[in-house]
Amino acid sequence: MLIDQQAAHERILFEKYTQQLENAHRSTQQLLFPKTLELPRADAELLKQLLPDIIALGYDIQEFGQNSFVLHGIPADLVHADANEQRSIEQLLEQYQQQAADLKLDRRTFLARSMAYNRCIKKGQTLSPTEMEVLIDQLFACQTPYITPNSRPTFVTYSLNDIEKQFK
Repeated sequence: MLIDQQAAHERILFEKYTQQLENAHRSTQQLLFPKTLELPRADAELLKQLLPDIIALGYDIQEFGQNSFVLHGIPADLVHADANEQRSIEQLLEQYQQQAADLKLDRRTFLARSMAYNRCIKKGQTLSPTEMEVLIDQLFACQTPYITPNSRPTFVTYSLNDIEKQFK
């Protein structure tokens, strides 16, 4: 069995974020120093529409004027501790604008899918044996462990006959 770590982690996060949105169960890490986000008008309007769901995903963000927001907290499980919070919000809005109409997904599914893709471990990132085991355990605890939210396989399996044929 070969597991694509990025695809596996994306599936794990997608199911986690979907569950958070359904149950309104969030885990937020408060920022020591809140950040003010200045957005273009169109992005600010979109963020206002998506705000309840973005808050459900673990962001603590509030309107602060016409095109401004104050970010008080981020999802506690962010993979990258040094993530640029403003860029993270901008990427989420950008992906929503580019793909939401084409994909015909409901808003919550799209947000969960986008967050999972942006937060998952990336190809080539080295994992310790313990991290690999946790990833495998979490993947096979998922409702749909076989594919990513984009329908890419998370793993492939080979029989012993397949391997023997490769080595003749």
